[in-house]
Amino acid sequence: MRYTHSFKLIRKRRHAAKISIIITVVLSLLIILLGFKVLDAKLFFFGFIESLFRVVIAYGISLVIACLLAMLVVSTKKVEDITLPILDALQSFPSFALYPLFVLWFGKVSLVTIIILIVEMIWPILFTLLSSHKQIHQDLFEAAKAYGAKNWKYLIYVLFPLLLPGIITGSIVAWGEAWEAIIAAEIIVNVPGVGSYLANVGNSNHSELLIIGIALLLMILFIINKYLWLPLLNFSTEYQQD
Repeated sequence: MRYTHSFKLIRKRRHAAKISIIITVVLSLLIILLGFKVLDAKLFFFGFIESLFRVVIAYGISLVIACLLAMLVVSTKKVEDITLPILDALQSFPSFALYPLFVLWFGKVSLVTIIILIVEMIWPILFTLLSSHKQIHQDLFEAAKAYGAKNWKYLIYVLFPLLLPGIITGSIVAWGEAWEAIIAAEIIVNVPGVGSYLANVGNSNHSELLIIGIALLLMILFIINKYLWLPLLNFSTEYQQD
């Protein structure tokens, strides 16, 4: 009988979670249907797909570069003392200040927006990785070596699981910053995408359509965060150190 209260509490929380999911899905569908009914659904949808493609490409490249840089920084104490202040200074440099240089080299093309996104996304992933590596207990590394974990086995079965919470956390921050940056990047570079579409709607003096477009974009990003990044974050906590 002493567990009855706990079981009831668990059932209530599960019931509340189900209601929350249902409400979220219903509101999301309403906003999406309303937005596509009022806006030019084709232009908005294909613009969002183009922007999403750029963000995904930039994220993949940023993740690889951040992991390589993190491995370089933590390789030795001397390398860390030299590279960490330089990287710390570089992360504070505004990425859009490089825009004229990228345009001069490549012209006003989609590649410029991807490069800007990479410069924007790499830092939260890198420094979250470095912070996570600092928090790993050294006896875990020693135990792994004692059991013969070397080379790729060490990376896959030891280092990657220990750094997974940091990778996911840094990725979530980078993902959010990327969507902030891509709107401005697409407007400045003037390439097709959801940012340039919203800019065109705003330039046509239809403020109500612009508000609906922004709300629709936020709802789609909310759905991605809730059903992609949040489950990944919850999964990564299984590998978090006590």
